[in-house]
Amino acid sequence: MEILNHSYRKKGQIECLFDDFPHSPAVLTPIRHYYFVRYVKWSKHDPPVTRNDLEEMEILVNTMLGTLPDYRKRKAYKGPLS
Repeated sequence: MEILNHSYRKKGQIECLFDDFPHSPAVLTPIRHYYFVRYVKWSKHDPPVTRNDLEEMEILVNTMLGTLPDYRKRKAYKGPLS
């Protein structure tokens, strides 16, 4: 999955389009020092979004913004710390 487009919104939110879901923009919100998916404006033209897809979106956006180390420090992160 790749980020096709992103734009900044009010209150530090970011709206992103991903190549796997080109008709369903995801809105990410900052919490502490990283971003998480707040909601997805899902379109019936795209497949359903799973929790794994949401986590991949969060990792891509946090990598783009340089906040991935803080994202990996959160309690719910299940991947390896590196």
